[in-house]
Amino acid sequence: MPALPPVSDALKRAFDPARFAEAAAEASEALSGHLERAQRKHATSSYPAPSPEQERAHWQNETSWMTGRKGMHDQVIARSNHLHDPRYMGHQVSAVLPEAATTGMVTDMLNNGQAIYEMGPSNAAQEDLLMSEIGEQLGLPLGCGGVLCHGGTLGNLVALMAAQRKVARDMGLDSWQDGVRAFPTPLVVLVSAKAHYCIDRAMRTMGWGGDGTVLVQTNEKHQMCVDDLQAQIKRVHDEGKRVLAVVGSSCTTSAGAYDPLEGLASACKEYGIWFHVDGAHGASAAFSDAHRHLVKGIEHADSVVLDFHKTCGIPALCTGVFYARHAESFLPFSQHAEYLWDDADDLDWWDTGKRTFECTKRMLSTRLAAIKAEFGWSIWAELVDRMWALGQALATLIEGRNGWELAMAPQANIVCFRPSPREHLREHLHADRWNEVVKTLRKRHLAEGSGYVVQTEFGGNVWLRCTLMNPLTEEADLVHMLDEFESLLPSVLKSMAVKNEADPRMEMEAKARRQGEEQN
Repeated sequence: MPALPPVSDALKRAFDPARFAEAAAEASEALSGHLERAQRKHATSSYPAPSPEQERAHWQNETSWMTGRKGMHDQVIARSNHLHDPRYMGHQVSAVLPEAATTGMVTDMLNNGQAIYEMGPSNAAQEDLLMSEIGEQLGLPLGCGGVLCHGGTLGNLVALMAAQRKVARDMGLDSWQDGVRAFPTPLVVLVSAKAHYCIDRAMRTMGWGGDGTVLVQTNEKHQMCVDDLQAQIKRVHDEGKRVLAVVGSSCTTSAGAYDPLEGLASACKEYGIWFHVDGAHGASAAFSDAHRHLVKGIEHADSVVLDFHKTCGIPALCTGVFYARHAESFLPFSQHAEYLWDDADDLDWWDTGKRTFECTKRMLSTRLAAIKAEFGWSIWAELVDRMWALGQALATLIEGRNGWELAMAPQANIVCFRPSPREHLREHLHADRWNEVVKTLRKRHLAEGSGYVVQTEFGGNVWLRCTLMNPLTEEADLVHMLDEFESLLPSVLKSMAVKNEADPRMEMEAKARRQGEEQN
């Protein structure tokens, strides 16, 4: 038998505790400095990144890799989107509670990727306890429970798989073994026309194709119409199909609209349909006394998804899939993996691999445990109240500014707005080109402004979209953002008008439209 070679010097160095302590101290110092600079708005912009081609070229340059670990950290910090800068108003990712980031260092080092209890004893116990506790905070009944997973897209898929398994069992079918072929008639999910695309993606992934998602009409506030839901349920039944689930949005990602959950729950109860709430962004309103009314009816849900990495200050990804009845968290999967557990049909809460799509997953529950231990759940109400108040503050500023308009009054921390075409249209710029104006304005702001704002589209119109994720953002930051857009608008309009004049066809089309309008 050949002799075991000695541990190399390189491996000894890589695993040296003293080197780790040095590296941890360096990282902590770098991040503390970054946090202080971001909060002081030290950088020219909260979004420092160049074009994708320029960023790729930077990392293709070998000198970028010759600065060691500390140099690499410094580069990544400097070149990343600065979510802790109060001028960040972009996508729905939290400005992480700084102390929550330290938990990541602990769990990354321990690396107890749980599928079975033996590979994650602390986090397995924490997960089962905390998911029931937080579920009750959301309004779910005693006896609720759930699991954690990586992202709302996966969480919604798992919840709908649970609903499908429940339908199959009620019909005496084995959909785990036989798949969608087990069902004598097609299944569909009913969801708002403004819902997140992941619901449609889930139904396609489950094998039901494009016909598996039926869109329900929404009102002018982007909320699902209960009357049309009733009509769609009847139509689906008349077509010989069966409703797998009704999905309520709390809230929509495009505009922050909350569906009327009580009305949806009543319809589901009447017809015996699984009621799921996609609360990835806004179900956290349940933690706030001031905003809990927005999710009234969530207590009747069979399942709820909540992204803790959105409005709860937790690093991405960390999503809860909650069930009104703990035992139903075992519904989605039945898998015989004898080397992991003795009986895949036992309801062993401690082996989370029986209830999640993932086998190995990060120690997600320890992130929640750290919040409870350090702050208590009340910190989530503080976050929600502040971010939702910022949404109202921005809406008020826009309503009071000449030449600007809201898409709708915000219900959460998502605000959609644009310069009003009625106020800014010119002789050589027709209304049907206003979407291009808004898109160009947003690009100019990204390149020349100091903050980060995105765009969305609905009703055929493009809107600027702010999601106020940083609780340290102040009204002055909102005013400054609006001032920047307003200062850029005249040059954008001028460039668009010149572009029209340079193209004779565009000018002729614009003239013909104006003449038609005058005749009408």
